[in-house]
Amino acid sequence: MFIDEPRPGRAGELSRRELLRRSAVSACGIAISPAILVYSGCAPAPAGKKESATPGPESDVDYTLRAAKKQASPDGRSREILCYNGELPGPVIRAKLGQKLRVRVKNELDVPTSVHWHGQHQPGTWQMDGVDGVSRPPIAPGEEFVYEFVATPAGTHWYHSHTGVQYGDGLFGPLIVEDDKPIAPYDREEILLINDWFLQSSEAILAGLTKSSAGGMAAMKMKDSGGAAGADKMPGMKMPAADSTKADTTKKMPGKMADDAAKTPEKSGAMAGMKMPGMKMGDGKPDLGDVPFESALFNGRGRFGSDSAAPLASIDVKPGETLRLRLINGSSTYALRFQVDGHQLTVVASDGAPLEPIEVDNLVINVGERYDVLLRADKSGTSWIRAATLAGDEARALLRYPDAPAGEPAATPVVWGERALRPEEMRARDPVPTVKKPREIRLRLGGSMQPFVWSINDQVYPQADTISLKTDEVVRFVMENPTGMDHPFHLHGHYFSVLGDPDRPNLTSAPQKDTINIPAGKTVLLEWRAKNPGRWFFHCHIEWHVATGMARVIEIT
Repeated sequence: MFIDEPRPGRAGELSRRELLRRSAVSACGIAISPAILVYSGCAPAPAGKKESATPGPESDVDYTLRAAKKQASPDGRSREILCYNGELPGPVIRAKLGQKLRVRVKNELDVPTSVHWHGQHQPGTWQMDGVDGVSRPPIAPGEEFVYEFVATPAGTHWYHSHTGVQYGDGLFGPLIVEDDKPIAPYDREEILLINDWFLQSSEAILAGLTKSSAGGMAAMKMKDSGGAAGADKMPGMKMPAADSTKADTTKKMPGKMADDAAKTPEKSGAMAGMKMPGMKMGDGKPDLGDVPFESALFNGRGRFGSDSAAPLASIDVKPGETLRLRLINGSSTYALRFQVDGHQLTVVASDGAPLEPIEVDNLVINVGERYDVLLRADKSGTSWIRAATLAGDEARALLRYPDAPAGEPAATPVVWGERALRPEEMRARDPVPTVKKPREIRLRLGGSMQPFVWSINDQVYPQADTISLKTDEVVRFVMENPTGMDHPFHLHGHYFSVLGDPDRPNLTSAPQKDTINIPAGKTVLLEWRAKNPGRWFFHCHIEWHVATGMARVIEIT
């Protein structure tokens, strides 16, 4: 369950080392929902003491996080995980906009660790951003450190380790910053933190990916930041097929799902009623992840295989109420399509930034992204809550009305609603004006499976040039992705305006985001003002890609 109580704490010292050397540790599961009890396989820590019973904008909020190992079975399979305060995921950290947030992190692991506050802009406190080797050193084993910063911006965010690939093992949790004025009318909220899950530790997964490419990084010829030419000639690079909407999405489905999809593809995980943006590699198969899908979790609960009896996450609703669902994709690898069967969703925010409301049946949440959606409880019985990879591998949770019968409904194949959220239709509620002549920086993504290396402008982090900007400089990133995979990119310390397609840029109402997917074979324009001095990280949020080089440091002076 979530411990939604601030905790008293002071500080020790945080630590962080080179990204690749620390790129792995053990593993941890996940569990989430502020209003419901969620099984995680980890015993919850006792509730902490609230420093202020009714904190105002000027008061401080204190929490304590203990990073440690546990044995747990979040998807029915037992493994050693990493988690905060014995919970999967860690406790909800909640503050009001403008409050000072202090979080004491105690490292009870046998390796260094850190915590990044994903979505928090850290004005004046960039050293608290928690990026190993960029913000400050990591927290050494047995030591502790207090992160202290002003909670801003408001919205749905999350926190996670930024040391190696630790967060893939469960070191993450939700971070909610409440605004004075609600983003929209609603009765209550639920947090759904969704993530892919693997039996092996993230360290072992990364070792397997890089095993056959030992020495590959050293053997690569690194070019300067302007040398984008030749990125499409990197070893193992495969370009997307001309038609990326016809990938055979049934080939990766497990068991009965694949059989059902073959019989009724129009009602299968092939995303009925829409064309899916699945990429295709040279063999025509969708290239959706570096690691084969195993399972996914809602709030720490999931199932591996059709024979599993592991419990599922469940949300109870009352007829007529409006829920605000705070959706977080805390995966290491996979984008996930989200739907609540039979219910329309109204999208009102992305990455915490308000949007003009959009009514949809489902939406894709890329790794690191957050969406706030409103759901009107106007049905009865039990509905499936779905999350599926773009290849059709599915995880489920339950939405239950008071008249719902005991047990679960039949596990029918998913029928996706026809109205899917399209990135190009998102409009900012409070758009930021663009400028006529921003500084333009072209960033060409590159990658290879043999050797397993991912780059920006042919440079592999940490052997990569720093992007140097002046305070208040407006910059336009031209993100070119000639690779065969999508790459969800996250900018620390700032929002950017997603102008989108260079041929049809949105120059008047571009949404504000901090995490954006760069589709395979596409170019996306991002414009932002470097108004927050410090050292910031900009990287692909697929764990295996940032761990092997797809990142840059941005220094604003």
